[in-house]
Amino acid sequence: MHRRTLLARGLSAASLLGASSAGFPLTSLARAGDGWGSFAWTSAEIAMGDTLMVSAEVAGSPVRAILDSGSAASIINTRLVESLDIAPSGKRIIRGTGGRVEVTEISDVALTVADDRRRLPFAIVSDLAAISSAFGRPIDLVLGEDILAGRCVALDFTQDRIGFAPTGSFAGGSGWRRLPLTHGTRSELLVTASIGGGSPVQLIFDLGSANALMLSTPFVAAQDLLAGKARSTAALGSLDGVQIVTAFVLDDIVIGEVHIAGVPVAGLDHWQSDSAVGSIGLPLIAQFDVIMDITAESLWLRPAPPKHRLPMLKDRSGFGLAVSPSALTVAHVAAHSPAEMSGWSIGDQIVRIDGRPINASYTRGELWRWRFLPAGTHVRLVDGSGIVRRLTLADYY
Repeated sequence: MHRRTLLARGLSAASLLGASSAGFPLTSLARAGDGWGSFAWTSAEIAMGDTLMVSAEVAGSPVRAILDSGSAASIINTRLVESLDIAPSGKRIIRGTGGRVEVTEISDVALTVADDRRRLPFAIVSDLAAISSAFGRPIDLVLGEDILAGRCVALDFTQDRIGFAPTGSFAGGSGWRRLPLTHGTRSELLVTASIGGGSPVQLIFDLGSANALMLSTPFVAAQDLLAGKARSTAALGSLDGVQIVTAFVLDDIVIGEVHIAGVPVAGLDHWQSDSAVGSIGLPLIAQFDVIMDITAESLWLRPAPPKHRLPMLKDRSGFGLAVSPSALTVAHVAAHSPAEMSGWSIGDQIVRIDGRPINASYTRGELWRWRFLPAGTHVRLVDGSGIVRRLTLADYY
C-alpha cells in the first residue's frame, strides 16, 4: 500500500468565507485543444506515482506544494513559517480521520499558484516532518480547498499540467460527464460512485490521498467486500497519527458510468466522516481527465486514454518505508507479505537495492518503483548491517 494519506479533514467551510484574490490573470489564458476549453496552464508533477505537486509561493517564498482537495484549509510547515518569521495568530481544533487534533494557525496568508494570487484569511501550521519523511522530500505546503474555491481547475494527468480559469467557465463537451460535487457535514468534498456492484454511495474526493480507494470497515463488512479475498495490512499516517488498516483489492468501482477494475483498497476502522463511506484518492482520480469547479458544485470527468492513464500502483514487497538521504527505514511490515516472510522488522534499514545506493535521488528517479515491479521479481537488498537479503515480490493481497 502507499505511504501516506489525507493530511487534515473536517475544517469548517464557514471559516473559509472571505478568502480574497488579487484577480485571475485572464490575459494569461491559452486555448488548449482536445475539448479542454480555455485555461491558464502550469506544469505539475506526479511524484512517486501518486502525489500531485505544483510550484507555489508563500509570502513571496517559492516552495513545492501538494494539492489536497480533501483539506478545507491550506497547511504550511512549521519550519517554513519560522523561517519566514510569521507569528502564529491562534489555535484551532480540527477533525482528522482518527479524531480531533489541536493545530496552530496564521492569519492573512499570501499564496500564489500559477500566477493566481490569493490572500487567505488563515492557514493551518503543522510539523510536516513525518509526512516529508514518508515522502522522501521536504513538504512545506499543502494546498487545500481554499485555494481551489472560486476557480475552475483542470487536471490533465497525461500532459502533467494543471489549469485555472474563472468559476463557471467550463460547460462540458464531447466525452465529458458532469457529477455533482457537494459538501458533507464536515465540509468534505463529495462525489457519488458504485462499489462492487452495489447502490451509489458518497465518497470524499481527495486529491491529497496517495491511496486509490479508502473505505470504512463497517461499510466493507456490510457489503461483504472481503469475501474470498486475500488481505493484508498497511500503515497510514495523517496529522492525527498513524493507524493500521486492512489492504485488499476491489473487483470493480463505477464512477461517472465508467467501470474501473482491480482497485487497491485501504479499509479503515477509525473513519470519521458522517457523510461518506470512504474516499477516492489521486491514483483513482487520475484514471480521468478532470475539471472541478467547487463554487459551481460541478465535477467533470472524461476517461483518459488507456495507454496514458496513471498506473494504480500495488505494493508487492510488504514494506512501509520512511525515506532519508542515505537509507530506507522500515516503518511497517505488512501481514503475509514477502517482507514478513523474509524476517524483516520495524526499524530495519535498507541501504542498497540491486546494487544501487539509497541517496537523495531515490524519490526523484526510478529506483522507488522497485516495490511495484511484477510478482516474481527478485530484488537484492542490503540492510543497515551490510547483509545481503534477497526478496521475491508477490501479490500478497
